[in-house]
Amino acid sequence: MEHMGPVRVAVIASSSQVRASLQAIVEAQRPLAFLGSAADAETLAAYLAGSMPDVVVADIGPQASDALKTLFDSHHVPAALVLLLDDPDSDGFPDELPAETTAILSRDVTPAEIVAAIEAAAAGLCVLSPDILARLLAGRKPLRQTISGGPLEALSLRETEVLAMLADGLGNKEIARQLDISDNTVKSHLSSIFGKLGATNRTEAVMLGMRHGYIMV
Repeated sequence: MEHMGPVRVAVIASSSQVRASLQAIVEAQRPLAFLGSAADAETLAAYLAGSMPDVVVADIGPQASDALKTLFDSHHVPAALVLLLDDPDSDGFPDELPAETTAILSRDVTPAEIVAAIEAAAAGLCVLSPDILARLLAGRKPLRQTISGGPLEALSLRETEVLAMLADGLGNKEIARQLDISDNTVKSHLSSIFGKLGATNRTEAVMLGMRHGYIMV
């Protein structure tokens, strides 16, 4: 899905040096438009004052994930969130991620990889760096256990179809169109998928779907 017009990008990072670096990366790319940056989500939301970014790039610590919810209330919902996190093998990898998360990268990725993740996230694709994907698929430190801790409830055939389309980066309306069902039915399927897999957002559902064999990689 091609994004029409410049991709509007905002940045959250506690370090002013990191904010400046990410701003320089965004401004060096013609398809991207830099909207602004701040040390935290609340300040950024106030700074943007209604200007809606397509993608937010956030360099956060594990303790900051809850603070991002300030930006993602009903009045400040960007299309996608790109997270730059600590080494995925460290204890700094947060257990809870905002539902808008569509890309997860290690902090040591290159500028080109950050730009590629921004463009992919704006197009509705899920992005994981190879080391994070390897860890999640290996199940060494799963994002979330099922509530009961027991075996997963199997997805229905239609839910598996919806999950596969989710992995392909399709939005709710496109899934509804392809399956000839309503948007509300898609939302109902997603709610059931999230519940069965123990996921809280689209990216997590795709990752858990890969791990449990519902999505072939």
